[in-house]
Amino acid sequence: MSEILVYIQIVDGGAGDVSLQALACARSLADSTGGSVTALALGYDIGASVADLVELGADRLLVAEDDRLSHYLTGPYKRVVRSVLDANRFDVVLFPATTEGNDLAPLLAAELGCGCVVGCDAVHVKEGKTLFRRTEFDRKVHTDYEVTVGPAIATLRDGIADIPALGERRGEAQSIAVDLGPADTRAQVVNRDVVPKTVNLKASRVIVAAGAGVGGPDGFALVKDLAEALDAQMGATRAVVDAGWLPADHQIGQTGVTVRPDLYIACGISGAVQHWVGMSDSKTIVAINTDKNAPMMKRAHYRIEADLKTVIPKMIKALSA
Repeated sequence: MSEILVYIQIVDGGAGDVSLQALACARSLADSTGGSVTALALGYDIGASVADLVELGADRLLVAEDDRLSHYLTGPYKRVVRSVLDANRFDVVLFPATTEGNDLAPLLAAELGCGCVVGCDAVHVKEGKTLFRRTEFDRKVHTDYEVTVGPAIATLRDGIADIPALGERRGEAQSIAVDLGPADTRAQVVNRDVVPKTVNLKASRVIVAAGAGVGGPDGFALVKDLAEALDAQMGATRAVVDAGWLPADHQIGQTGVTVRPDLYIACGISGAVQHWVGMSDSKTIVAINTDKNAPMMKRAHYRIEADLKTVIPKMIKALSA
């Protein structure tokens, strides 16, 4: 039997996508072992926004609400999660592999003296053991980790599971006290500016992405024209975002968003592992590059070895015919 705790990160006033995927993963794990799932959400005035967590897979929902939790800070958030871990027995503790989750999980593991696996792609049970899988070495190797000193703490990557539809599950919702001392609140959020999102790449079925190989503004303009011709969203590597050609929410990869479109057209993208991990699950990948030895060219389903300044105008012409 596995007693599982899932940390729910609050994003834009509700439970974040990766946290909901972690909850779905926990539900599957608990069903296979005869265990139960507890969801833990921290923030301020969030009760109504996380009420659906029970229907989405939790047997119990714990909510910590306090104005000192309005913005994420390591100290107070770690103290509240630690108090929950001290007051309950959990075999497995799951966090989303976000900046917030990857900050909290190792710190709590260090305090508790237990094992922590960061950035897991899958969780499964084998011979009664809960194993955490990571894809490593340029996605060439799957490695299963077992945590022998518990509770087993892990962060789960985007794509770990599908978010289920609301069900008929019933469970317990409980408010928990927030007990913070002066040491926990030494840091304060003085100001917080949120850049509004300009695109939702996760929901995009067709993505045309630009990399450093577009060469400059002229090449980038052609890629943009192709995206418009396909009624597609624009994606980018970090180099393109750093150059200021697209906002940061267009960045795909390890430090950006993970996408799974039906069609992904990589224009001038070498295919470094940092980018590959963010789009490798695309159903069809088309690569346009002059370098036939680029990793993206070797991995793509379809490869066009040519200058994009020659190829893209022909593609646009064919689409408009």
